[in-house]
Amino acid sequence: MTRRLILLFVACMVLAVSSIGGVTAQGETPQARLIQTSATGQVTTMPDQAEISVAVQTENLDPQRAQADNAAIMTRVTDALKGAGVVDNDLKTTGFSLYPVYDNSGSFLAQNIRTYRVTNTLLIRVTNVTNTGNLLDLAVANGANNVNSVTFTLSDAQEQVVRGQALAAAVRLARADADTVAGAANLTITGVQEITVNSENVPSPLPFAAAAVNAPATPLQPGELTVSASVSVSYTFA
Repeated sequence: MTRRLILLFVACMVLAVSSIGGVTAQGETPQARLIQTSATGQVTTMPDQAEISVAVQTENLDPQRAQADNAAIMTRVTDALKGAGVVDNDLKTTGFSLYPVYDNSGSFLAQNIRTYRVTNTLLIRVTNVTNTGNLLDLAVANGANNVNSVTFTLSDAQEQVVRGQALAAAVRLARADADTVAGAANLTITGVQEITVNSENVPSPLPFAAAAVNAPATPLQPGELTVSASVSVSYTFA
């Protein structure tokens, strides 16, 4: 009986030691040795398209008349733009409103409607940036009496090309930093464990000046746009 108890105790100890050994082996798995760098690449380029936001605003005590006048003028504006080569896909209505304008000379409780105001806003995409000033003048000459903004941007295709160049520059800078650190520490980079990509492109609106009928073409300078792309890279080393 005593011999059986001793054998059972020894067997339990062996199982316990085997279990502890398995946990230790998993805990001793070496972790990756990393050099982590971040870099931003920038590419400066000329914009290849522009967007002009103009509006036609009309007023009349008769709201239907105000709307009819507005429609006639906006039709004249769009017809002139199409005649200059702007296609339908490059014209987009971005806002329309009709609301009463009150006469504030009376009391708050007895305000009278002075007029009705109609505003129709049109966005014009310009695929030839050198023609931006001429199209702005054309819209104004045909009745657009509000110029909201002129923005020079990149087309989707051009932005993709420039963004790729910025990403490549960012990766080169990140690797150069990693090589510098590794060399200073007498290490050798063996590979890449992870790359995280972030990109940014924020074209800046260009200030504008409204043009008068028969005035010289409005001079607009597109300037340059900068496309940035950032990466974070984890390199393994030995």
